[in-house]
Amino acid sequence: MSRLRQPLVLLALAGGCSALSAAETHAQLAISAVIPAQARLEQLSVPLSVTVSAADRLRGYLDVADPVLLQVTSNSRAGFQLQLATLLPLCRAIAIRGLGSDVLLPADGGTIVQRWQHPQSLALSLNFRLLLASDVRPGRYDWPLRLTVLPLAP
Repeated sequence: MSRLRQPLVLLALAGGCSALSAAETHAQLAISAVIPAQARLEQLSVPLSVTVSAADRLRGYLDVADPVLLQVTSNSRAGFQLQLATLLPLCRAIAIRGLGSDVLLPADGGTIVQRWQHPQSLALSLNFRLLLASDVRPGRYDWPLRLTVLPLAP
């Protein structure tokens, strides 16, 4: 191509592009996203074991010496469910303090509902009293509880 024709071709291409721009149409596209509710439980301090003494057995309960420290984080605006399951047949019931009001759960555990108005992170310090099963013998036992968390649906 000669040097004179090259600028004419570029000019023609540029003109074609502006013709395309003038013919553009606009449309709106609505996009939405649903973020599922999630909850996370971080166990900051949980005993590895508990020791049942003869005095505990005679009294019928064991107060766990140190509190269980948890961090619950959820994007649910409604709150969360703290689920507690027993791993050993050590208890006839479990008493928990530190959730606003005292909670008493049966031997197999249960669910505690905590409501709130917006997503957040909450530090919990829970004190446990294990009401001992009648056939529990004095001794050292692995931590008998499993804690999990689920978000509440709004």
